[in-house]
Amino acid sequence: MNSTKLKDQIESRLKNYIKKFIRYSSFSHLTAERKEILAGTFVYLNDDHDMIPDDVPNIGYLDDLMVFVEAAKHFISTGAPIAGVCNAEEVLEDLQFVQKNAGLMFGDLHFSIDTIKKLGQKHIGELSVLAEEMKKKYADLGDLEND
Repeated sequence: MNSTKLKDQIESRLKNYIKKFIRYSSFSHLTAERKEILAGTFVYLNDDHDMIPDDVPNIGYLDDLMVFVEAAKHFISTGAPIAGVCNAEEVLEDLQFVQKNAGLMFGDLHFSIDTIKKLGQKHIGELSVLAEEMKKKYADLGDLEND
């Protein structure tokens, strides 16, 4: 696969998750666990010093996508698909995409849901602030507000 096409695929999938997770973070009925996962996902993505710096050509966002896929996989495994946020078919397709391209990253990276929760535990009350930071950081991906 040519590197530009890979970059475009990663960015398209990432943009999709960012939009959906930002929208989901505003739901009023979220459990504490789901808030932790959302906050942990946002904290990781807002970190300029994550596992693969975002400016690494073509794969800088692949680790970010991996975190979203892990979170979505957990959401599906612990309840019904979340309408408008994630469904099993999409998550499986994205999981296969990430696994197929994981060899491009530095070493064997894996994100456990426990690690994501731990990142988010202290930031549950900051979901709306973290969502706004995500919009700013990933503004180069295009409109993150609307479908």
